[in-house]
Amino acid sequence: MTNPTYNLVDESWIPCVMCNDATTRLLSIRAALNLAPEIVEIDDPSPLVTAALYRLLLAILHRCYGPADAKEWRTLWSRRRFDEQVNTYLDQWKHRFDLFDPEYPFYQVHDIPVQYAKPIAQLAPELASGNNATLWDHTTHMSALAFTPEQAARYLIALQAFALGGLVSHRQDEKEHKSATGAPLAGSAVALVRGPTLWATLMLNLHRYDGQEEPFPTQTDDMPAWERNTATRPVARELTGYLDLLTWQSRQVQLYPEDNPPVVRHVAIMKGNQFPEVGYRHGKETMLAFRRNTEAKGEQDPWPAVAFREERDIWRDSLVLFQSLHNQRSRPRMLDWLALLVERGVLDDVQMALDLFGLGSDQAKPLFWRHERLPLPLKYLNEELLLEQVRISLQWAEQGKDMLNQGLRQLAERSIVPYRSLDGVSKDDRDRAKAIVKGWGAERQYWAHLDLPFRHFLEALPADYDPAGQLYGSRVMPQWTRVVRQAAHESFDEVAQGLDLTGRWLRAVALVEPAFMSRLRTVGIPEQAAVDGIAL
Repeated sequence: MTNPTYNLVDESWIPCVMCNDATTRLLSIRAALNLAPEIVEIDDPSPLVTAALYRLLLAILHRCYGPADAKEWRTLWSRRRFDEQVNTYLDQWKHRFDLFDPEYPFYQVHDIPVQYAKPIAQLAPELASGNNATLWDHTTHMSALAFTPEQAARYLIALQAFALGGLVSHRQDEKEHKSATGAPLAGSAVALVRGPTLWATLMLNLHRYDGQEEPFPTQTDDMPAWERNTATRPVARELTGYLDLLTWQSRQVQLYPEDNPPVVRHVAIMKGNQFPEVGYRHGKETMLAFRRNTEAKGEQDPWPAVAFREERDIWRDSLVLFQSLHNQRSRPRMLDWLALLVERGVLDDVQMALDLFGLGSDQAKPLFWRHERLPLPLKYLNEELLLEQVRISLQWAEQGKDMLNQGLRQLAERSIVPYRSLDGVSKDDRDRAKAIVKGWGAERQYWAHLDLPFRHFLEALPADYDPAGQLYGSRVMPQWTRVVRQAAHESFDEVAQGLDLTGRWLRAVALVEPAFMSRLRTVGIPEQAAVDGIAL
């Protein structure tokens, strides 16, 4: 029986939304790059797959074009499509893109004995398998699950980019390799600048790559994973460069195809290449934002990446996404590159979007995934006055949250001790009040009220400029203040209206609400007094 074959260069497996009719079509690597101006975006149900596919295409483009500097990038931008150089490269390396090649299977190894095979569900974090609990999927018969080659390819690429650290399978004589560190994008919110077409998106995320110093010092043998002749092994090794990072093989993986046409029911996943040091991503990864952890000790990362948190919306991290601050935070380096292109007049400072992809986890247990989109007017990249107004607006939002929580704590405390001064509330009663407030879930509602208005605020602020006073926000900043106050007021009211209509609660609301509303009217006033031209 001949070995099955499935070559990703020309087989259709990448989900692409087309410009002409908004339908989703599966396209090959070759077709996706050749038709990139006619495609809106890559869109897989899994945000992890979507992000990983973009990085795969970017690695191919970097190998073809560089670009070494802004001049080369401008030349590519002016062409409005990718040329025959892409096809030439794909023809040259097509033999390394076969998913089931007996010697060089794409993104895999070929020598893991079948005794280590597990159900294919292990390839997908949203599916339950082995000792993992069922997450947001309720598939039950894992042993019967079969992936088509295109499904297996998409999940394989996502696994190499997003695999969580923790225990992994290992060969019987390799017990020292029973655990592995996370993949390059694990525990992070991956930022992708989005243009109107796939071609524009790929270009906007095509960082300067000169094979020497940019985007970070590169060895002469830097190359994507499929060009390497050495198999992935469970060893720590240094990055050779940006192409190595984009296609890093964090796991040894082997797919075991069956039937004709082939399907995949089993996979082996073991420890792959490991980074030799903690904190390797900062200064190298172009799609992640970082905050400095000044209290990091031992194996803790001194520069952890900004990540999705279940209780926190990503727009609240807009400042660290848009602005670097020396020795405190770093925005994605891709935005530094675009800022340079805007500054040099290569790129207009128009409205774009920033897509964010990631997986939320607890230790090695995946909990949720997200794909969020923020407005990104490119004027933010070089205009500190704009970013200062974003800082102030986020500060006001936090101020509103604090006032809401203070009012609700007083409401809960007043219900517990209705006829005594709150100054004398015991610690036990305060703890009871905090538990009551947490159960109301008002803070989550507060942030939900602000979500869409903040996105509109980000879009409107760059155009709200007073050249005479050299000031941004004379119109939209007061509007935002009112939005924050209204969100806090509505969140308080939603709690109050859901309370029992008993004398105890009615009295508590009557006593607490006037003082809460009075404090709420002060949101933004201290900052606004220092900003000329803004009146409430």
